[in-house]
Amino acid sequence: MFQCPACGELMEILTNYHCKSRHSMSKKQCLNLYGTPKYVFPAMNRDVQSWIRESAVVTKLDFDVAQAAGRSQVKRG
Repeated sequence: MFQCPACGELMEILTNYHCKSRHSMSKKQCLNLYGTPKYVFPAMNRDVQSWIRESAVVTKLDFDVAQAAGRSQVKRG
């Protein structure tokens, strides 16, 4: 994980979108002004676990619903 050099937010990669929306400057301007993002090896503390849960694309509920739908289709056929 990387830490934004301007605000310290943890992310997978520093993006132009983050720099524009949070700091009103391009990624290139942000890097020139604040330096390169710091690589952080995260300890599994509460903040990191929350970030992982919030950024998950497929949640456990999504998986469970898909599994239930699949089981109901198998029972019908």
